[in-house]
Amino acid sequence: MQKEETPKFTRSFKQRYFAARDLQFSVALLVVLALLGGIFLQTFSSALISRYGSSTPLLGIFLIIGYFLIVVLIAVFFTHRLVGPFKRLEYEMKLIAAGELAKRLSIRSQDDLHIRNFVKHTNNFISKFEEMSKEYNRLNSTVVKKMDEINAELSKKDFDCERVKSEISALQKEIREFREKW
Repeated sequence: MQKEETPKFTRSFKQRYFAARDLQFSVALLVVLALLGGIFLQTFSSALISRYGSSTPLLGIFLIIGYFLIVVLIAVFFTHRLVGPFKRLEYEMKLIAAGELAKRLSIRSQDDLHIRNFVKHTNNFISKFEEMSKEYNRLNSTVVKKMDEINAELSKKDFDCERVKSEISALQKEIREFREKW
């Protein structure tokens, strides 16, 4: 029995518009909070109007300041929750780029699932890069050492041509293996 495949358009649509459900939920929550805050301010201002009998300019100023505070609080929360992890990752990546290859990116418990996956894959990449760097340094020191030996052999009056050829072949083989591995 063959499994029926999802049409390409449907998969593409789902991936493009519904992949970041956590992010969508966070944004929806922020919008709901903003609306509830606005409703609270309107209700509070209506209660003040009914208590004092008419609207005052002070009430309008109160509403403007209230809306402003709601927007500021939501913006601070939103940037801290969504932009904060990227600023932390940027700082840690600068340390790694400066040569601290043993450093790994950290994850906070409240970080988004997408950030967690990104950090996991990036840390795997950094580990492989660190391993490749160590292999490269080992290969480089081997090549330098062998080239010095070959140079010393060639400077002799009666050098062993077969030995030089075998040394060069061994170096070529090691370099080829390194390139194939990485």
